Amino acid sequence: APTPGSALIHAATMVTAGVYLIARSAPIFDTSQAARTLVVIVGAVTLLYGCICAFGQDDLKRVLAYSTVSQIGYMFLAAGLGNGVYAYGLDHLLSHGFFKAALFLSAGAVMHAMNDRIDMRRFGGLWRVMPITFGVFACGYLAIIGFPGATGFFTKDKIIEAAFDKGGTSGWILGLCALLGAGLTAFYMTRALVMTFLGPKGWEPDVHPHEAKPIMTVPLIILGFMSLVAGF
Repeated sequence: APTPGSALIHAATMVTAGVYLIARSAPIFDTSQAARTLVVIVGAVTLLYGCICAFGQDDLKRVLAYSTVSQIGYMFLAAGLGNGVYAYGLDHLLSHGFFKAALFLSAGAVMHAMNDRIDMRRFGGLWRVMPITFGVFACGYLAIIGFPGATGFFTKDKIIEAAFDKGGTSGWILGLCALLGAGLTAFYMTRALVMTFLGPKGWEPDVHPHEAKPIMTVPLIILGFMSLVAGF
């Protein structure tokens, strides 16, 4: 899809509607331990699967797409943990909307500057010529990895805590899965940040990267700001 379409699909409710449905159906799920267990298992497997798939991608938008899969796993994990934790899943759904829109639209600005190329191996060193886009991407990066103070920290950390608080062997397994997912997210997002904006230049001769016009950069700045403060 065109990048604005990708941003809407991943940041809005189209791919996260299932989380909202389970939260709204909480009285039904609360009557069935088996149903909640199934949701928790799907969430834990999904958050790790999304992380692992993101590792092997050189397409920037694919990295972000698989990161969405992983973050939805966190939301489902929270929804499956039941009463009192549903809200954490919806909180993460909301905060994810801010930082995922910032990341996808930053990727769109990079594509615009690189003649529609999206292979991160052909990027590098863009922070010098696209400082605004780099700053916004960095804000989204801090939010999605759960950096203390950024939006994702407040929601993802609560889900990890709730998983450990479940107690018993299952609580430890779920908590460790969520914690491992957070570490893997930090790794592949750092890889994307370094390959795109830092490191050596990999531009082709016909590419002349530049910052986008205000009609693109102003929404980016707003989303980058919300990626940092919405958690409060």
